[in-house]
Amino acid sequence: MRVSRRLPVALLLISLAVALLGAVFHKYIWMYASRKLNPNPSAVHLLQGPVALTNPEVMLAEANRLAWLFNWPKAEPLYAGAEELFKEKGDTRNEIYARVGRIRAQSETMSYVDVSQMIEKEMERPIAKGDPKLRLWCLVQKGYTDLEINAASAKRAWLEARALAHSLGEQQWEARAEGELGIIAFLEGDSKRAATMVGDAVMSALASGDVGGQVRYLEMLGNGFNEVRRYGEALAFFDRAIKISGENPDSGFPYMAYEGKGWTLAGEGKSDEAWKALDYALAMARQNEKSGHQSQILIEEGELALRTGDKKKAVAYLEEGGSLARQHAFFRMAAQAMFDLARIYRDAGDLRSAEDRASIGVEVSRKVGDRYYLPRDLTVLGDLKARQGDPTGAEDLYSQAEDVIDGMLLNTNEAYWNSSLADAMSDTYLLHFELEASLGNVERALSVLERVRGRTAAALLENGVSSDPNESQAVQTLEGDVSTLQLRLMRSDDSAERANLLDQLVEYERKLAWRTDQGITNRQWFEKPASLKAIQSNLRPDEMILEYVLSEPHSFCLWISKNRAGLKTLSGGREQIESLTRKYLAAIREKRSDISLARQLYSVLVPTLDKEQLPDRLIVVPDGILHLLPFETLRDPSASLLVETKTISYAPASTVLSVIRSSKRAHAHRSAYLAVGDAPYQNQANVTAELVKPSGVKNRLLRGMSDTFGTPLYDLPETRDEVLDVKRILGDDGIVLLGLRRLKPLLRLSD
Repeated sequence: MRVSRRLPVALLLISLAVALLGAVFHKYIWMYASRKLNPNPSAVHLLQGPVALTNPEVMLAEANRLAWLFNWPKAEPLYAGAEELFKEKGDTRNEIYARVGRIRAQSETMSYVDVSQMIEKEMERPIAKGDPKLRLWCLVQKGYTDLEINAASAKRAWLEARALAHSLGEQQWEARAEGELGIIAFLEGDSKRAATMVGDAVMSALASGDVGGQVRYLEMLGNGFNEVRRYGEALAFFDRAIKISGENPDSGFPYMAYEGKGWTLAGEGKSDEAWKALDYALAMARQNEKSGHQSQILIEEGELALRTGDKKKAVAYLEEGGSLARQHAFFRMAAQAMFDLARIYRDAGDLRSAEDRASIGVEVSRKVGDRYYLPRDLTVLGDLKARQGDPTGAEDLYSQAEDVIDGMLLNTNEAYWNSSLADAMSDTYLLHFELEASLGNVERALSVLERVRGRTAAALLENGVSSDPNESQAVQTLEGDVSTLQLRLMRSDDSAERANLLDQLVEYERKLAWRTDQGITNRQWFEKPASLKAIQSNLRPDEMILEYVLSEPHSFCLWISKNRAGLKTLSGGREQIESLTRKYLAAIREKRSDISLARQLYSVLVPTLDKEQLPDRLIVVPDGILHLLPFETLRDPSASLLVETKTISYAPASTVLSVIRSSKRAHAHRSAYLAVGDAPYQNQANVTAELVKPSGVKNRLLRGMSDTFGTPLYDLPETRDEVLDVKRILGDDGIVLLGLRRLKPLLRLSD
């Protein structure tokens, strides 16, 4: 048999890949090599015979094994039995250890506040303070408990637990602490950091063989993707968690995976499958007396009933789930149930009941320290105030919500997560905008829009390169200060105090930027949106901004000229505009000229101003599907193309336009064009479609692997003639790059 000449090359690439993986994932490889497989025998072997049941050390070891797998129902009687036996022997240290385990195992049968206080009481005993391993055990159980009632308290517990685990060489507990701190980062609004930390916890759990950790953090990653409505990715994490749990009989039931899967399937419109998953999980929760999971599943089933139009069934589920959550002090679940009920009662016209539920939801969200959901609850209460004729109260609540969101965005300067958060919380800005529009307050309406659009659009243009913030103790200290300020901001209902806290957050963000960025940055774009006066000062006399907001039942166009501004209610709502735009874009793709559609879109989108003519230059700030619409091709009532009478340009936000125009930059000579052609992509594995400079050794190694094993790009030989034609038409004042030889300088600059 003849050996292919490509085999040595393939073997070399495989060897290189292994070496690269070793360099990048050395921590995980070390954890894998040093892990202990099945460090404790199973219950079947440990508890056989009556002698074992009188041996508290054996019972405690088995209880710990089951607890590590989050199988608390099976662990609970073993902890209780061991606690009694250690007490009889006078072994106070292990008695406390077993008692904390028993309290944690029974946590869902009592108030979480009571559970937290009971564990804290054990932690304050001198023997627990002086025994590092016992204290670590107490800290992690308090951290798990407090996550449901007080994120700040949970964070303190897990930070101490992580440091203590590191000093004791307890790598698996250290990894779990990292994962729990990632979950807390999400609740604080720092989604980017959360994803990194939980992802690292998953990798560590895989490397060390921590089955319970794998299941929990896969569930958490799935929940994170659910929050930003990326359901396909979320489902893969939940299915994997369920599979791992099923392959390990002693694992606890993966409630969160089933709860998350139900949410995912509902989001994808698969109601029957969602009911099946949730009903199964609810039956297991009732069988195991898991009050917290019963509450969560009842709330989800209420939301699912609401999706399918059964409001009566939805109210029954939500009232039961909310009552159970309040009874056991599951604050976060109680807030969710109250939020859902408030919306149902509001839509039914029962505004008094709706406001009652919404007020409870806001109170609970403030209590638990939940930055991510408090804006949502404040928004619902604000909407109820507006509906009952209290615009001042509504404005104050919307402003509180936006201040909390701003505090989150200040600490999440990464384009994808900024835009995802803004999208998830868009109701706050939309309802506030509509309130200001109904009051005819153009400047306030613009401020609301630019508060979110200016930030997220600027974030997409931000090209700072960040280093890993974990590398610096100073950065960790600053981030802790930011978290404290965010918590104070969330709990404040005083506008002056919130303004002061936001100013402090901006200052801390500048300090973080100085320590974590490499200088190529536009941090001022994140601070405050441009005012109407500032935007107008950067407009020419013959220019007008048309900034759109798509909503139902009406959409809006906010127009700004050099000296005036106004707000027009468009004749169509979001659905109508989206439908017309899709039809028009389909006609363009099919190379058909649909004059009727072009005129219809013009009549809906281009405002007719009472005392002012449209100037020669229009700057469009689109919303939603309008980002895809070529306004130049719309036709006015005389069927003339808009581009024939107006010069059209686009901006992502008025703030970005204002910042760009007011920035003072050195004006170097610019070539008229850059033309690139005849690039030899075929078999050039070091050439990729997106040449982004990697930061750090790990990223450079990963980039090298991606280039080696990624999808190849193919030659486009006719681009050579196209580029030469451009040169003949535009002249010599340009840069022409043809072939590999002339591409090399560009590659060195970009890679």
